[in-house]
This record gives sequence, C-alpha cells and structure tokens, in this order.
Amino acid sequence: MTERSDTGVIRLESLEDFTEHTAELISQSIREVHVLSPDLSPPWLGDEAVTAALRRFAITHRRAHIRILVCDASRVVQQRHPWLELIRRLSKIEARVIKPEILDTEPLKGSFVLSDRRGLVYRNSDTQLIGFAHYDDRPTVQQQRNLFEQYWRYSEAHPEFRVLAL
Repeated sequence: MTERSDTGVIRLESLEDFTEHTAELISQSIREVHVLSPDLSPPWLGDEAVTAALRRFAITHRRAHIRILVCDASRVVQQRHPWLELIRRLSKIEARVIKPEILDTEPLKGSFVLSDRRGLVYRNSDTQLIGFAHYDDRPTVQQQRNLFEQYWRYSEAHPEFRVLAL
C-alpha cells in the first residue's frame, strides 16, 4: 500500500507500487523522460503498463525525448526486455551503456525514472523494492538529473540498441 506524506512523497514498498507510479509518472510527462537502471529491471520497468505508458508518450508527444542509461546492455538483450524493440525502432529514444571504468569509481546507488523537470520514481537498491515517488519535487529531480548527465557523459551507444536498416 502506498503512503503519501504531507510533503507529497509517496513511499513505495512493492512491485505494484513501483509499476503503478512509474506508469502514471510517464503518462503525465510532456517533454522528457530519463531512466537510469543497471538492467532496466524487467519486473518493474518491463511491466506491461509501464511499457505501454512509455510507448504512448513517445508516439503521442511531438517533442518527446527519452534517454535511457544502463550498466549492462547484454542483460537487456538476453532477457529480451520489452523496451528493447522501442529502443531499436523509435528515434525519440536514446539508450546508452555506462562505461565500466566509471562504474568502478562511481557505482550506482539506485535506479530512477525522471519526468520532465518535476517528477520521479526512485528505487533505493536493485535487491529490494523500496523507494519513493514524488510528482512535484523539482530540487530532487534536478539533483538526480545532474547525476544522470554525469553518467551520460561517460556512456556510449551499444550496437544491440539499434537496428541496421539495409
């Protein structure tokens, strides 16, 4: 059960909490979505409702821009993650892999989805479903966006994320 505090923070403690709020957050997005996750956590981010929300956002918003960062592209490809086809087919989605040497010095401390410059869903660790959502927290979103940009600078495209058209 999600619990909303007086400050607007919603505690997330189950897969259902994470998928519900992530799908809602993406559905409310207007311009951009940023995702940082080691392997796009299939039970959470690969959920049908979350995937449908991302697809709808990318297709219906003319200026939509989606950037995705992962640590291990091979896991995304081997698991046939539901986002893989979206990443390959939609030009509005950029996906990259963080260089391993950067992760050695700056390991990920959590996973998140950012919406525009105001909302986020944050997962504290990859081993537990504990985190929070907030639909209007510009300072925290800016802090996480800065972290995202830092990793983005030290990332690279992966050939498995694009389809070569002949």
